[in-house]
Amino acid sequence: MNVTLLGHYDIASLYALDRVIRLMPEHRYSVFLSGDLITPSALDDRLEKLARVDEHLCERFIAGDLVGPISRELALLPELTQPNSKQGLQKIRSLRPDLVVSIRYRRILHPDFIRVAKHGVINLHSGILPDYRGVMATFWAMLAGEPEIGTTLHRIVDAGIDTGPVIEINRRETRPTSSYLANVIGLYADGCDAIIRALRTFSTIGTLIGDPQIKVGQYFAAPDSAAVTRYESSGFALFDGREDLEFGSRH
Repeated sequence: MNVTLLGHYDIASLYALDRVIRLMPEHRYSVFLSGDLITPSALDDRLEKLARVDEHLCERFIAGDLVGPISRELALLPELTQPNSKQGLQKIRSLRPDLVVSIRYRRILHPDFIRVAKHGVINLHSGILPDYRGVMATFWAMLAGEPEIGTTLHRIVDAGIDTGPVIEINRRETRPTSSYLANVIGLYADGCDAIIRALRTFSTIGTLIGDPQIKVGQYFAAPDSAAVTRYESSGFALFDGREDLEFGSRH
């Protein structure tokens, strides 16, 4: 199949994009990243530090320091910051994708874009739907004391955020002694395996509908300073310098 991957320049997304490409090399891939939506001045200082740690991990990942040589498709990382624009639609249509896979892509896709690919768009969300929609779902789940976190692979059928039919949910035990960033990275091996199973289904059966979400759930925005303080007061760390250990046995 001809697969278009949409991601973002953060370590979880780069790791996931690379894992999918490596484990299913028989498909043809094009990769695009979203531009940033949040200016640093709008963030809590602690989230800015988290972003810098994440960026450093990205640099090491692209250099091959964490997992070895990356897939060639990640050697060039063009942005697609306006996917619903005339130019964005022309670009995607020119690729003639059979399927679009979104992994941490930071743009809402509109119906014209969704209809371009033969099999539509699927998204890997780093939260268990429908309970944890939106931004930094793992942060909010840990703050709420959830014993499990996870990823949800779902279809994107309209401009709703994390509301489409669910294909597969993968859960794992929350690790309170590991950082938020480590918990997030740790979700994506199983999440990517769900994408791989979906790709195989699309390749052999030609369709994958998913189950409608019964309830809307709660949408979470980026945490404010008060939420970050509550998180840290609960004994959690946003990062701790051990995040690179997540790549040791998962690739």
